[in-house]
Amino acid sequence: MIIRQRQEQVVITGEVVHGKKLGRTIGFPTANIEAVHSYMPGVYSAYVYRAGVQHKAVMNIGTRPTIADGSHETIEVHLLDFAGDLYGEQLDVEVVEFLRSEQKFDGLDALLHQLQRDAFLARKHL
Repeated sequence: MIIRQRQEQVVITGEVVHGKKLGRTIGFPTANIEAVHSYMPGVYSAYVYRAGVQHKAVMNIGTRPTIADGSHETIEVHLLDFAGDLYGEQLDVEVVEFLRSEQKFDGLDALLHQLQRDAFLARKHL
């Protein structure tokens, strides 16, 4: 994974790797990019560039405290209005706007509700 700054924007480049596949079970599949260098944890609106095509996205950087033990930082990107297999592909993720801090929720239903709000906010920023 590479993190670089491009004209006041942060761009994260990395290969999509297999995660726990929990997002797909709640209707919010994510492309997981293993975090080597850290960026500020939280939820962001972002653009994902895949094979020269721009996609709107919402991204989480952090330890996923609702569903994980908090010991491993990941980057998870949900491409809005996209369905398909991204494993092994190289993605460029352009961070656009910080939406909120990462937080722990009282279960998957509460997490999904917040993810839907995050996606709504991301669309407004993109």
